[in-house]
Amino acid sequence: MCMREALQLKNTVMDYEGFCCVASKLEWLEVTVQHEDWYNTYVQHYPLGIYLDIFVFPDGCIQSDLPGCYVRAVLSSMAVYEEWDANFWEIPVSQRTVCLTQGRELYENYAVPKELRFIERDWDYLEKEIRFFADSNQVPESKQRDIFDRFCGAVVVEIGGAYSGDYEYLAIRENSLMLVSCGCWD
Repeated sequence: MCMREALQLKNTVMDYEGFCCVASKLEWLEVTVQHEDWYNTYVQHYPLGIYLDIFVFPDGCIQSDLPGCYVRAVLSSMAVYEEWDANFWEIPVSQRTVCLTQGRELYENYAVPKELRFIERDWDYLEKEIRFFADSNQVPESKQRDIFDRFCGAVVVEIGGAYSGDYEYLAIRENSLMLVSCGCWD
């Protein structure tokens, strides 16, 4: 990720108006979405959890419009967590603006971390983080390996979190983007 892309992404992540500007005009591309919920999947009542949302974009999209791809990923993650239709954002711009304005409390909660960190990390750092939370929930090595193989060498940014024990990461490798949310969620 070059400095210009990092700055554009930071402006989209740190400011709800910046997020809305991108979201309202977003071209709703066809992407492949994979959601992994490894929180209490194999162990009951354990406070360490991790979600991984993986998106495969058409070739060149991430490189040409990183903020747009990030916003697309956040909106798609919202659809999963809120149990909405996967293509809920395929609405006119005027309706998008109304949703973003009237639903600000909900959308902003997903769009802008309460603690913005925006720290560049390397893939090894994120792999260890994922492994820690996955192992804590007894996620089989084979499931972990699929993610590690797909994102090995990825560009990684620690975006922030809701509080000090909560972490949100963005990983990008080629035409794949992964949002990782992990922490102590008791």
